[in-house]
Amino acid sequence: MMDVSDGLALDAARLGEASGVTVDLDPRRLEAAFGERDGERIPLDAMLSGGEDHGLLAVFPALVRLPAGFSAIGRVRPRSAPLLVGGRPHEPRGWDPYLVRWPGDG
Repeated sequence: MMDVSDGLALDAARLGEASGVTVDLDPRRLEAAFGERDGERIPLDAMLSGGEDHGLLAVFPALVRLPAGFSAIGRVRPRSAPLLVGGRPHEPRGWDPYLVRWPGDG
């Protein structure tokens, strides 16, 4: 389990890398769970790469009842790519504090 404040796509890729698996996010489940806020539609790209939404991404065994507040938004697959969205490779974008360059850093 990890927080996704740096962006769901980037953090899902990090979780998969650390675990030796690939996370495959389901766009339909994402849109059903998080596709609207305050009556406004949220584009899939914003759901995947936006940040500062402090939530948790967790992996649970198959057929386990999810705890209250959690929604199934994808599956874990054998390692094949940094991240899949709808079964297709997807660039894991988001905020990466480890790659920040400040003026004069060269």
